[in-house]
Amino acid sequence: MTRLLLALSVTVTLFACGTPCSRVAAAEANADERGKGCNSSRNAWTSARVTTCENNLANCTQNDTKQFDLYANCLNALPTCNEGQRTSWELQRAACAVDNTLFKISASCARGL
Repeated sequence: MTRLLLALSVTVTLFACGTPCSRVAAAEANADERGKGCNSSRNAWTSARVTTCENNLANCTQNDTKQFDLYANCLNALPTCNEGQRTSWELQRAACAVDNTLFKISASCARGL
């Protein structure tokens, strides 16, 4: 139990650090890893995409960065995908984007993504 609490503490600390862009990039990579069991993955953010996002953060509102964090948290909460679960798992992943970013990020912020 102590190990589990320590692991959760470290995970929360790691995801609380960095920029909203780097947290989303890490969460996307984490989701890709969790999707491998059912051959479901996307292209993780490249360092160039993270840099572009970070350069655009000045155009993002506090609400935009909150939505980034909600999106990253949702991705990090996805279960590991197992064979036969691809469709339902991909729907869960898509729901993270729809629920937390679609039409919830300002146009000036979204242009830089």
